[in-house]
This record gives sequence, structure tokens and C-alpha cells, in this order.
Amino acid sequence: MSCDNTTKDKMMFINSYKVDCTGVGKMQCLQVKYTDSDNWVYFYDTIEGFDFKPGYLYQIEVSIDAIDTSTLPSDKSNLKFTLKKVISKQKDITYRLNDIWVVTHINNEELDKASFQLPQLEISLKNKQLLGNDGCNNIKGTINRITDSEIELGPMMGTKKMCPQMDIPNKFNRVISEIRSYKLDGLELIFFDKKNKEIMRSMKFD
Repeated sequence: MSCDNTTKDKMMFINSYKVDCTGVGKMQCLQVKYTDSDNWVYFYDTIEGFDFKPGYLYQIEVSIDAIDTSTLPSDKSNLKFTLKKVISKQKDITYRLNDIWVVTHINNEELDKASFQLPQLEISLKNKQLLGNDGCNNIKGTINRITDSEIELGPMMGTKKMCPQMDIPNKFNRVISEIRSYKLDGLELIFFDKKNKEIMRSMKFD
């Protein structure tokens, strides 16, 4: 059965990175929303004429055409999205967090670089996860919320082995749950508690 072709224009916001998703099969989806206050949702279609670059937040205007479903395979959308114009394209500050960071200071005290192992954090915004180790045990936790200056972490899980030197791991684990905000300064990532006191400083891992 066919339908009359109709066209409407719509504003869309595009997040700065794609996520793993499952449509007909495994794929990478854009994250979109239609007002600034909406939550991000997966977008399984393509936008004709739109050249997505990771690391940028977009606001775009698209035209949406209804397509005659009688000419489409059963697994295809009946909507066609076409870029009309890019309204804005801005670098996403949070995108730089996607990396591995070596902890160099805790509570403004520089950690001994001669230690067996310095704590490391691996941040994945795509998976909303924080992975790494505390200098002894592997750790894993969720990122519940993040803005361009604030971060809210879920409970951390980790292995429970004992290492010969537990001073640094113990300091790390005491402050990781107190993190409330952050600042990127060159190659450094600095974390602060709820009183805006620096509690952890890390360096981008080469």
C-alpha cells in the first residue's frame, strides 16, 4: 500500500559521538534529540548530505520525507532525512575525556612515580563507563551524569587482591567517590569534590 509523499522540516541536535546499537544487525548510531531539554535517543537512519565528525555537537535543520512503503524492503524506514543546513557546530569539551589518564596527584600530594603502579582511569563516554586500576586492583564503575564541568560517578566495583604497597590504592579509593566536578587543563584532567577542592589530578596517557 502506498502513501502520499509529504515533507516537513525539523530541527535536530546531534551528539558528539556514535554509540553501538542494533537495528537489522549491529551498527553505530547517531544520538539525536529534537529539543535541548530532551534526552538523547538512538537514530537508526541516515541523514543525506550530513557529514558527521566525532567530537562536535551539531544543531541542524532537516527535511523529512515520507516514502512510498510499497517500494521499500521490509527492514527500511519509511522516512527519508535530508540535511537542509547546519545551524551550529561546536567542539564538545567532554569528548576529550575519552582517553586513558594516569593519576599523578591525590589531595595535592604528588604520587611517587617510582611506585610499582600509578592508578589509571579509562573514560568511555560511549559506554558511560570508567575503567582502570587503583594502583593495585582493577576497577569499574558507571558515569551517571556528565556536563562540561560536572561528573557524577556510580559505585565502583573492583578486584580485592592485596598488594605489597597499599598506600596509594587506599588514598585513591578514599577520594574517587568524592568526585563531583572536573576541569581539563592542557593534557591534565583535574577532579574536585563538592566544595570545589582539588582531590585528584591526572595526566593524559601517551
